[in-house]
Amino acid sequence: MSTNSQEQEIDLSQIGKSITKVFQKGINKCFDLLFFIQKKLVIVFVLFVIGGGLGFYFDKEPNYTNNIVVAPNFGSNEYLYDKINLISLKLKEKDQTFFTKIGIKNIKDFISIDIQPINGIYNFINSESQKNNFELVKLMAEDGDLEKIIEDNTTSKNYYLHAINIKTAIAYNQKDLIDPIVNYLQQSDYFIKLQKIQQNNLEEKITANTSIINQIDQIVLSLSQNKTGSSVSISENTGLSDLIQKKDNLIIENQKLATNRLEFEKIIKDQDIVTNQINTSGANNKMKFILPLLFVLFYLVSYWFSKTYKQQKKRIQAS
Repeated sequence: MSTNSQEQEIDLSQIGKSITKVFQKGINKCFDLLFFIQKKLVIVFVLFVIGGGLGFYFDKEPNYTNNIVVAPNFGSNEYLYDKINLISLKLKEKDQTFFTKIGIKNIKDFISIDIQPINGIYNFINSESQKNNFELVKLMAEDGDLEKIIEDNTTSKNYYLHAINIKTAIAYNQKDLIDPIVNYLQQSDYFIKLQKIQQNNLEEKITANTSIINQIDQIVLSLSQNKTGSSVSISENTGLSDLIQKKDNLIIENQKLATNRLEFEKIIKDQDIVTNQINTSGANNKMKFILPLLFVLFYLVSYWFSKTYKQQKKRIQAS
């Protein structure tokens, strides 16, 4: 038993010595690097200066992002995506004629355009125009991952809001880039006709609701007073209570229709536009910090490789 105990103590002692050696070796390497940098301080400083200078030069003219949040009306979701994809394709082809026609003169600094749905699964499920969406999502979820279904293009294209992302090399004026794109999205004979029909239907519905509300007001006024002028309790008159509830429902409906009136002003309604944000994603606008570190790292790696190469060459020659 004591022999096993002594063997365990020896093993632990050896493990402890090994850990200490590794730790000490790591410390030695760190100080070797520190002393090397101290020895080559002038070279490291020059590389930092050169890298910083080049970094400031590259960051001098940053690229920009522009975002348009839009809501497609009248079932124009697929049409919206096709239009944006077409603009992206024409941009890759450098089709100046196409862009001049839609009102964009400078495409040299127009880098890219794409569109992404803004996650709105709850609005999608609760949409009044698509009452079967909930059952559809429920049915699809039975055969697959709900998260994947939410992110699937077939589902997400039908969300209420979508973000058009535009990257440019310069800061454009809104009238020179954003406005022509928004206007171009409205150019569809079919959806223009559908828009007029929907607008007329909306105005007729608001007018009809308003007329019914006025009639209810007249009925309530006549029922709430008797010939002697004394008031009648609403709670005692079920018909009167139903009329008032009907009026409240019509007022709420008219309020929603007033919102629709604003949205129906355009086929693709722009809800928010943010222009000329400096793009800081990835390495954008960070080269002043990245290049100095890369230059020094490259120098250290090159020095280590050169030293190792010479050592290995001597070893080969000695063998």
